[in-house]
Amino acid sequence: MPELPEVETVRRVLDRRYRGKIIAAVSVGRPTFYRAPSARAVRLLTGGRISGFRREGKYLLVDLEGRGCVAFHLGMSGRITVQEDGPHARFALRIGGETVRFHDCRRFGRVGCPLPILGPEPGRPGFDAGYLRKILRGRAAPVKALIMNQALIAGLGNIYATEALHLAGVRPGRAGKSLNRAEIGKLARAARRVLALGVELGGATLDDESFLDPLGRPGSMQKRVKVYGRRTCGTCGGPLQGTRRRIAGRASLFCAACQS
Repeated sequence: MPELPEVETVRRVLDRRYRGKIIAAVSVGRPTFYRAPSARAVRLLTGGRISGFRREGKYLLVDLEGRGCVAFHLGMSGRITVQEDGPHARFALRIGGETVRFHDCRRFGRVGCPLPILGPEPGRPGFDAGYLRKILRGRAAPVKALIMNQALIAGLGNIYATEALHLAGVRPGRAGKSLNRAEIGKLARAARRVLALGVELGGATLDDESFLDPLGRPGSMQKRVKVYGRRTCGTCGGPLQGTRRRIAGRASLFCAACQS
């Protein structure tokens, strides 16, 4: 799933390329989304001048002069691609002689979706060790599930939560309330660090090339992960283990030697 660094990578490409330009046309064919683009979104986008692209957590927002904004969510495998103008398919925007397409083979992407309540994201005001301590206090849920809850912390998904927990030396299945003050401080710093690194490296492109930026370029965060998608620990070289139960619907790897 595209997480904060991947969406930020998409945002930067689109903002540099299309800020100030007019969306000449919107094409809605047979949507590959579990909900078709809203009529309001299509109306706002058509003929709108782009004042910029923003990001909130994993949501991409296009601001339109005098019209408000339209939110996009890439879902599990959504991609936005840029190509020279050509026949439109499914959902596409025509901007300055180019076609910007949004497609999602797993059908969870959305266009014109409402922006939900989101917690602060690591790296922005409102997120620090004190805030993390507050949301973990008294909670028996696994710490990984808590930091992946977008209403509590925006932007962390399976890849970056796994890496942050490893960097902090915390096992994903531990109850949130079990972390002490020092561990919470390490986890807060680790969350900021792994997301910043992911942005710097243009996101993570796995073996199936599930993520490419709008110009078709892969990210390189996958070359720096210590746990996610690996068989051995990238820190100590030891074997990785999985939690007995899926956490937040995801398998969760950890290193027993590096994480306690």
